[in-house]
Amino acid sequence: MNVEAIKKKDYISMWFDVRKEMGINDTMNIGGLNKLTGDVDWSGFSHSDMDGLGGVATLLRGNGYPCSKLPVGRDNHEPSIFSLLKDNKVNKSKMDKHPKKIEWLKTYVCGNDNTAPISSGYFDKQTTAIIKHNAKRNKVALSTHVLWALNKSISENLLKPDQHYYWFYPVNLRGAVKKELDTDNYSSGVNVCLSNSISPRETQLTIRNKLRSNEYWMTWKLAHIGKLIRKPGVKYVYRSLSEKNFYAGSFSFLGAWPLKEASNPPENPESVWVSCGIGTKNYPVSTGVMEWYGQLTLGLKLHPWIANNQGVTDRCLSDWKKYLVEDMNHDA
Repeated sequence: MNVEAIKKKDYISMWFDVRKEMGINDTMNIGGLNKLTGDVDWSGFSHSDMDGLGGVATLLRGNGYPCSKLPVGRDNHEPSIFSLLKDNKVNKSKMDKHPKKIEWLKTYVCGNDNTAPISSGYFDKQTTAIIKHNAKRNKVALSTHVLWALNKSISENLLKPDQHYYWFYPVNLRGAVKKELDTDNYSSGVNVCLSNSISPRETQLTIRNKLRSNEYWMTWKLAHIGKLIRKPGVKYVYRSLSEKNFYAGSFSFLGAWPLKEASNPPENPESVWVSCGIGTKNYPVSTGVMEWYGQLTLGLKLHPWIANNQGVTDRCLSDWKKYLVEDMNHDA
């Protein structure tokens, strides 16, 4: 392999390629939900090719939306590995008090196949405004309010009580990381420790402290270890980590769409776009959250390891929606 080819290789995709070889599908799903029927015309894309924002942009561009400039993250440059190692905040962040374990009410015998039905739904513009008001009343970001409600639903329906566990919270590195295509993998993230009874404000502070720690940059650096150990080494590391680290799931918040551009097609009042991520035994709750023309949409998938029928997923989605619209101050 020549030097130029090595430079262009996506070492993030190597992790997904390794998982595919183990029978773990890496297809993320996005599609139009028909408001009248509830049916979704799903499209899929491989996470080894692009991240969630890249997938949304790719599919929307194919439907006439220009998506000319994708959203950027909070950073404008990529720190060096040396500066991160010197940063005590990162080192402290890595020392999480609680082990990466989680106790589900039930688990089922299954293989690596993560194929499962997706339950999806949406809120109209008026109800979405109420949800945003609820977040504001609790002095949290909309994304925090959505994660808090999701966590409450999952903990009440699927988890044993009185425990701490982790959700993967994504961070967009566009604007700091420079790559060949704007749809490539630019997503890193942090492991956010929550509990069954955590409040919205506590959730917000936990996320904020994690983001301030720069842990997501260390995660990004370590994800490129394939440069040194190559694919066999990545496979060994993945197997080792997946045997001892277990999380609640991944929170995929994709923001507001379509992007504000004069040349967007007119809004279709009978349809909204919904999404959902991948899911593995180690991250068995998969989600997709986005706002489509001011309408919040949700997608939820439960790995066969923790749910053996779609009725369970539907119930979790219903409770997730219920907690989002409850008119109460949860920290009162």
